[in-house]
Amino acid sequence: MPSPAEIVRALAERTAFAAPPRGTGRYRYLRTSGWARHTARTTDGRVLSASTRFFAREDWIAADGSGRLLVTQGEAVVRPSGYFPPGGLLGDFVDASDLASATAALRRRVSPSRAGKAFSSVWLTQVVPPDLQRLLLRWLAEHPGLVVEDADLPGVVVSVPDAAWLRRRLLVFDSRTGMLLETRDVEEGGATVSGCTRWLEAGYTDSTESRPAEAS
Repeated sequence: MPSPAEIVRALAERTAFAAPPRGTGRYRYLRTSGWARHTARTTDGRVLSASTRFFAREDWIAADGSGRLLVTQGEAVVRPSGYFPPGGLLGDFVDASDLASATAALRRRVSPSRAGKAFSSVWLTQVVPPDLQRLLLRWLAEHPGLVVEDADLPGVVVSVPDAAWLRRRLLVFDSRTGMLLETRDVEEGGATVSGCTRWLEAGYTDSTESRPAEAS
């Protein structure tokens, strides 16, 4: 039976079968959806209320941090939707050509002990081509505590511990291409999933009013 690290390294090699992102242009375009569970508690931990909010999100981000966010809940446009000037969004893209430079870029973002957050933060803020995903997976494989979960989810599910957060982040990868499909955050004890994000589309476009499919 291969170890979790060996399974993650095998996923890294499968990125050779992933399709490159569509489109061209200065804006990195991302489309995601998901949900987040919100719980109000008293100071002694008693639950006052709980709700689940579903969202859809589109990001257009240029290298100078300018761009647009469109976040909706149902038919309503909600915060932080809007147009942003240079520096308004995170434009610090990871553009690594080898494992050492990828590792250095990830360390700038978050503590090395929070590997799951660092990994998914790249996917949340930029387009991840197959070559970069290969490096990210090789980086992830070096972290202790990885677990391959037997979860009822499509794909290979890798659990990443986060002691500082008291949660585990589940990274769900396409078993054929090694690309990230979704993340789930599981509360300590594994009884509650507090949030989920799914990646639906990524590519490049010249305008904050168009999408890669429309531009190609």
